[in-house]
Amino acid sequence: MGISKWWRGSALALALLSTALLSSCGGGSTTASQAVRDLVAGLPVTPHAKPLKSGIDSCTPDGGFYIDQTRISFYYMRLVPLRDILPLLPAPERRNATSLASLGKLLEVVALASNPGAATCGIGLTQTVLETAAQFGGTNNLDPSRRLSSLQQTYYQPIRPILELASSRLSVCSADINPGAKVWLLAVFPPVRTSIPIAVVNPSPPFGFYLPLNHGALPAAPPATLYSEDVDRCLQILNAG
Repeated sequence: MGISKWWRGSALALALLSTALLSSCGGGSTTASQAVRDLVAGLPVTPHAKPLKSGIDSCTPDGGFYIDQTRISFYYMRLVPLRDILPLLPAPERRNATSLASLGKLLEVVALASNPGAATCGIGLTQTVLETAAQFGGTNNLDPSRRLSSLQQTYYQPIRPILELASSRLSVCSADINPGAKVWLLAVFPPVRTSIPIAVVNPSPPFGFYLPLNHGALPAAPPATLYSEDVDRCLQILNAG
């Protein structure tokens, strides 16, 4: 996938490993485990619930001879408060993210990835962006304020996730999915204008569709243990490579 050259932090010499959300991240009274509980609390569950929309991602374990198709099914989109993600961010990004407090709640997208193929695939929502069509004013119209600070603007060029969580360990914001397995993926985006349609777009392989807010249900609750990574840090490593 193509990686755009942008990031907010300047310190690349930061260790990046999957963070098991069973311990405290420090810096506040809310622990990481409590933050995860808050991010999954209240998600509606209905057995046999159908996804709102689905897209196909792909991976190749042998350089292109065999291509495995992994399905990403999107089940829910809702608003969550900024405080729910702060304990899961490293200190520099936590300070930057607080600049979004005046713009409203963040947008959480919940998906389930499934691998029907014969090879283990790495999957994630790092490259997923939010967009809207020109008939709705274009993607710039998703910005919740016309007077964003320079720091706030970095969250909207493009509108990528701030944080990614998965039910499998993450490595540079990518979770391995074994053949026949499924992995929950949660992405938390900056505040956006919700009075216009919001599209979730994957650039490569390309897919995109509008998702309704607070509509639908999950077929099962995500597990109590999730893993998180700061997407900005992942992009630093990907761009440096």
